[in-house]
Amino acid sequence: MLPPGGVWEDPAAALASARHEFGEHGGVNMSIEASATFTVMEPETMRRMFAGELGMSAIASVLLQLCSSGGHVVASRELYGGTHALLSHFMEGQTKVLYFESISNPTLTVANIPELSRIAHDKGLTVVVDNTFAPMVLSPAKLGADVVVHSITKYVSGGADIIAGAYVGKVDFYY
Repeated sequence: MLPPGGVWEDPAAALASARHEFGEHGGVNMSIEASATFTVMEPETMRRMFAGELGMSAIASVLLQLCSSGGHVVASRELYGGTHALLSHFMEGQTKVLYFESISNPTLTVANIPELSRIAHDKGLTVVVDNTFAPMVLSPAKLGADVVVHSITKYVSGGADIIAGAYVGKVDFYY
């Protein structure tokens, strides 16, 4: 059956025109946005982001699972700003994790994953590697990492149309 008027409307156009009936305008669900990057409209939001109060789900979920109840992370100096804020503000206590980026952004410092993993494992630590910058180049798990984190938003997506993160861990990570 054709809708009233006898013409099928473009679904995206129909959603856009109906937007004021949903989401922030009174509906139960938020409106759909075709973007993964947004302008920060309020200075307080930016302050909270830089203070680490608004974090990254994949990285945060891995570190919070491994460091619950007073865990501590030893990390490289060259980290994504949000990760640095998370570690600076929320992780303290007994060291349980060595965290670093396989290839840091923007300095392109390459981590010696096999050696760092060996040292960490000798100390009983879990090795977590952010492989966002090199998802198709390196396989940190094959080089000794226990958990590998990726930002899907950056290099995997490529179109700035996805907000997502992913992590993959060895079988013993899921305890």
